[in-house]
Amino acid sequence: MGESRQRPSRPSSENIRTSVPRDLAKDLPVNLARARSSKFGLVVCALWPVKPALNLAQRSGISERMAQYIIDGERKPNVRAALAVYAEIID
Repeated sequence: MGESRQRPSRPSSENIRTSVPRDLAKDLPVNLARARSSKFGLVVCALWPVKPALNLAQRSGISERMAQYIIDGERKPNVRAALAVYAEIID
């Protein structure tokens, strides 16, 4: 009755919350693995693998903190951020 069940420990690559299948998540760069809940964030990290929040912030005229929120999926992308990504894709 007082018995507690412990969860089996998983490797760290399986603890990452991503929309990407678990076996692919371990092969992704860190920035792509961090963009776990936002497809927009995944695209931003693919366009600018080094400091994606800083690049998005500079190109769209928003703060770096807001850019990080957008990449993480905590905020919806605004028009400025969407246009900055769109312009980078078609350029």
